[in-house]
Parts: sequence; structure tokens; C-alpha cells
Amino acid sequence: MEATRKTNAAFRSGDWDVCADAADPDIFVRTDPSWPEQRIYGREAWMAFCRGTRESWGPDLSIEDIVDLGDRLLVRYRWAVRGGSSGVEGEQRYSEIATFREGRVVFIEYFHDHDQALKSVGLDE
Repeated sequence: MEATRKTNAAFRSGDWDVCADAADPDIFVRTDPSWPEQRIYGREAWMAFCRGTRESWGPDLSIEDIVDLGDRLLVRYRWAVRGGSSGVEGEQRYSEIATFREGRVVFIEYFHDHDQALKSVGLDE
């Protein structure tokens, strides 16, 4: 959980070296079906995605909750978004299930619907 908090702080500050070090070179990311990017493979592609979303939405990404599931974490995020070109402000909440191996993230799955994330890990009761 501490590594996730550290990576979130690095994302907010734009410390891409720390962010990259948290990801396995062969990281696989599956986004919510409503997102245009459905699958992201590899650290370089993942970092490009992270930089692009931060550039588009701003750095104000905060962790609302973390549930420790052993080798996985269920994380609920709140992003106070601000359009880079338009300046329009809003809020986006989403959840992720991150799987770790040897201290690095190897798989991330995103959910717009937190109930779906809970169901995916068997916590929907």
C-alpha cells in the first residue's frame, strides 16, 4: 500500500522515474470498456498513457481508499480533472485492481463502476 501511495505522489509531481520503476517492464493494463484505450502493454506504453492523461486532466489525482488483497490492491481514486486546453473542471472517480509481483505492478484493471470492482474481487456481498 505504501508503494501505491508513493507512486501516486510521484504521478502528482510528475516524477516519471519513480512511476516507471513501480511498473514491471511487461505490465499489462486493461481499462474500463467505456475508455478508448482498451489494453496497454509494456512499461513504455504505460508511461506514455500516464503522461498523456496527466497532461490532459491535470495532476490532482488522490487515493480515497485502498483494500489490501494479498498480492493485489483494490484502490479507489478521485481525480479533480481540469481540461488542459479548455480549463473546464470536473471530477472523475474510478477504481483499479493492481496485481504485484516482486514489488512491481504487473497487471492493472480499471473500473468506472466501483461495485463492479468489488464484485471482481469477491467483496460485493
